[in-house]
Amino acid sequence: MTTFNDIIRDGKFVVLDTETTGLGPDAEICQIAVIDAAATVLLDTLVKPTGLISAGAIAVHGITDEMVSNAPVWGEVSAQLRKILSGRDVVIYNAVFDRKLMHQSAEQCGMPKIDWKQIATFHCAMLAFAEVFGDWNDYYKSYRWKTLSTAATFYKLPVNDAHQALGDCLTTLAVCKAMAELPITE
Repeated sequence: MTTFNDIIRDGKFVVLDTETTGLGPDAEICQIAVIDAAATVLLDTLVKPTGLISAGAIAVHGITDEMVSNAPVWGEVSAQLRKILSGRDVVIYNAVFDRKLMHQSAEQCGMPKIDWKQIATFHCAMLAFAEVFGDWNDYYKSYRWKTLSTAATFYKLPVNDAHQALGDCLTTLAVCKAMAELPITE
């Protein structure tokens, strides 16, 4: 059976991260980035959502409605994303959330649902790190999730451009390499 660390050591994966307009059922992606295992940027763009960015989200990532006013819409970005992810292993820190926002963004702009799991194989770095960290939750019978910043701090890695999609991709890549005991290059 192929493990998370096997995927990382193989080096054929990409890392994806998003920033969003909020957390609710009508939230959309307002920034997305994808890098490969060598940290080459494959996609890094703001995305113009159909709705407004919440004050709470702006407080976290600093992306405003003005900043995304001339950005491509999700339909344009998702077509490009589909090509980048096709047939790939995709690593995301909190994969369920980002994939859910990919679906919600399509729904909000009236696009048909894309079954991203048919296009790529997704792996969650947050779940892999939770197991490494080892903070067991008896009630949920699983390891407690930890933030990306906690994971970076655990491995004594710098956290640069937190809550910016590209910065979080680079931090996720470094954490994944640390988990797989690979050299970390910047």
